[in-house]
Amino acid sequence: MQGKGALPFPRACRLLRRPDFLICYDSGQRYFSRHFVLFVADERACSGQWRLGLAVTRKSGNAVWRNRIKRIVREFFRLHQRSIPQGWDIVVVPKRSLDPRTLTLAGLTREFLPLVRTWRMCAGGAPDSAPPASVPCDAEYSV
Repeated sequence: MQGKGALPFPRACRLLRRPDFLICYDSGQRYFSRHFVLFVADERACSGQWRLGLAVTRKSGNAVWRNRIKRIVREFFRLHQRSIPQGWDIVVVPKRSLDPRTLTLAGLTREFLPLVRTWRMCAGGAPDSAPPASVPCDAEYSV
């Protein structure tokens, strides 16, 4: 078993500023899973590091449930960080239908892994390349 030191999730991997969130919302592509909406923008392709932002509002529940959602989502991205194309900003927003009591890392992995595979195909294996013409990445994707 690998410790947290092997796959860190440093501050540089987090979206922290409102303008960065707005870029994802306005110019990013939307991907839908059963319980989440993900906004993905590759505006920062030259910087080399992907970043994650979480927008978990009070509609998701009290502070305990909101923190649980954020911990599980962060853990998924920490464990799968090598699969995510570099230079992308990702904002994760839970849907109202999400019940935080039933959210598990295994369930979240089943939801997000097909999306990550789609992103890798859209990135074409290179962080700064445009999506290949044969992959329909401009349409909204749903799991």
